[in-house]
Amino acid sequence: MGTLVKFELKKLFNKKMNIVVIIICLFLITLLFSMAGKDFLARDKSGKSYKGKEAISVRKEQMKEISGTLTNEKIIKEIEKLQELHNDSNNLITNSDGEKDFSIEIYNEYLNNRLDLLTNINRVYANYNTSYITELFNLNLKEQKDFYETRQQRIEEELNQSYDGKKYTPQEKEYWIEKSNNTKIPFEYDFYYGYSNLYNTYELLIFGVIAICICLASVFAGEYQNGTDKILLTTKYGKSKGVTAKIIASYIFATLVFTIYLIFAIGTIFLMFGTDGGNLPIQISNILSPYALTFFQSLLYNIVISYTVLFGMVGLTLFLSSKLKNPMTVLVIDIAIIMLPVFLSIKSAFGILNKILFLMPYNAIYSNFSQMVSYKLGNIVIDLPMMTIITYIFMMVIALICAKKTYSKHQVE
Repeated sequence: MGTLVKFELKKLFNKKMNIVVIIICLFLITLLFSMAGKDFLARDKSGKSYKGKEAISVRKEQMKEISGTLTNEKIIKEIEKLQELHNDSNNLITNSDGEKDFSIEIYNEYLNNRLDLLTNINRVYANYNTSYITELFNLNLKEQKDFYETRQQRIEEELNQSYDGKKYTPQEKEYWIEKSNNTKIPFEYDFYYGYSNLYNTYELLIFGVIAICICLASVFAGEYQNGTDKILLTTKYGKSKGVTAKIIASYIFATLVFTIYLIFAIGTIFLMFGTDGGNLPIQISNILSPYALTFFQSLLYNIVISYTVLFGMVGLTLFLSSKLKNPMTVLVIDIAIIMLPVFLSIKSAFGILNKILFLMPYNAIYSNFSQMVSYKLGNIVIDLPMMTIITYIFMMVIALICAKKTYSKHQVE
């Protein structure tokens, strides 16, 4: 068996088209992930602009001013300072929309390194869809509860929302409330832009999945097309060990190539931004996330998710390759399945179509752990990341069984 696997693996890596596809995709992934650092912008208190590595260094220094434990007292002080600045008319200008806003000087001196933090605080005290800090300007702090109590209340309010007449079930509400209660508070705050920019670009690894599908589309279909199936299927182990060797080699190939893509993608981001923030809670990026994870833990979780999505798609590709006689047809179907969500927007966490779209490869390749998307199977509630893993493992097993049976039963002409 080992000799057969090595033979099939050698065929995959020696194929010129595969080499070209792997290299082009590696270049593309490295380029796209590097843009997060090259295009990173920052300004110092004097208003001087920086870009790339210099901007990252500037932002790291700025973050030291507000880093530390986000106690309720610290959050109140930040809001009080914001309100003090906003109540001084000398600090305000009229923007292009005719509304009062802070002057560029205040942005440079105060808001530049605080805007992300204040926006997150605003989401707790205001409508959770609010993306700016306007609700904090007139917030009556004397009437407000503890910040973390209010955060939990905001999550529960979101769970009670209705979307097109659909709601969370009592079991789902209980699941998400308990999950959110498990988050460790108060949150620690520091520089985390390496991880946040990695998550902003992580979905681009779908190009790696597409590249691997291109390379594997001809594993069985290529044999049909070239007529070599007539030889392979008539040999002693052609319908047993021969098929198994092809499948094992395909998964070794896919794992090795995707691991290279992952190393280059993650390495490119961390070389520019550093690995700072791995021990910080993901809530400092999305305050209403119910997942009790650090950035590093969420990265490991996402790596597991991306490999299961890859393995599921490899299984599907091998099945299609065993069923169809043209590798190009296999590839067209693969790409259609992978890229379909690009053209269909997800409107809410409810509805069969939306829940299917969440599990499609383009959306499933990573999770930012911000959405409370759940799947209820009887009395069991499964969150989206775990459902993704279960779905693609199941898909892989079924697809491989079908691929092996289909190729073994293929009648040579």
